[in-house]
Amino acid sequence: MARRSTIPMHKLSEHTDRQFHLEMVDVSEEVKKDIAIDAHRDDHYLFMLLETGWTRGMIEFNRCDLRENMILFVLPGQVHDFQDAGLSSRGWLLAIEPSLVPEPCRTVLEDPFLEQQALTIDADIKQPLVQCLRLIDTLQQREDSMYLRQSIYSLLASFAGMIADLYAGRAVGAEGKPSRARMITREFRQLVAHRFKTLKSPAEYASELHLSLSYLNEIVKDATGYTVSYWIQREVIQEAKRLLYYSRCSVKEIAFELGYEDHTYFSRLFKKVEGRTPGEFREMYRE
Repeated sequence: MARRSTIPMHKLSEHTDRQFHLEMVDVSEEVKKDIAIDAHRDDHYLFMLLETGWTRGMIEFNRCDLRENMILFVLPGQVHDFQDAGLSSRGWLLAIEPSLVPEPCRTVLEDPFLEQQALTIDADIKQPLVQCLRLIDTLQQREDSMYLRQSIYSLLASFAGMIADLYAGRAVGAEGKPSRARMITREFRQLVAHRFKTLKSPAEYASELHLSLSYLNEIVKDATGYTVSYWIQREVIQEAKRLLYYSRCSVKEIAFELGYEDHTYFSRLFKKVEGRTPGEFREMYRE
């Protein structure tokens, strides 16, 4: 795998003047030569529905094997790659700008408690999903107009809604109506995911959420088993591991990218959490 100075971000706007891209991929000998895609992030959602065959990839260091009649999604910003696919594998790839995914669907798909994994779907579920994709594909091939565009956007929202419905309730501990503590914990973890480069102390997060630090720490620990500090450090270290593995950035450059002016402090934090230095991690996982 080629190393880059940073993890590339693929922007949907660079490939299409629409806010989505849908294609059917049928893996032949020629297609298979180009099937591998290096690790990158997307600024959009990616949905995959495999009708036949298999494909193999990674999402955030987790191996993802997709087989016949399975679906999977990748969130904007998640590091992922696809390494191989079987001949005659056939499936759909749908990229959607976040603005076209209804907010209730984003809430489900971006739930930090959700166990993101490929799901096997039966015929009753697969049929409306594939019909929706085929209709979108038919409409996108016609001359574009405001009316067709709105029809496609409605179909995209319907497809995202069906996917969200499949994943709804699969979040860890999601039984019943979410408690206030659980909702606050979800809001905290989403805030960490978006602000970990600039907000480093638990007190800053408590202030952003208009809560006392002791209360925030209590409910987060009760809901997850871990403290506020743990989740902040976890997000920082996860991003550091991505950059160490997938890029050529120096440890000093990575520390600065993550909001640390003192790279030695960052290195000590990394070793405290991971049990090895950033350099040792890079050497170990690149072998």
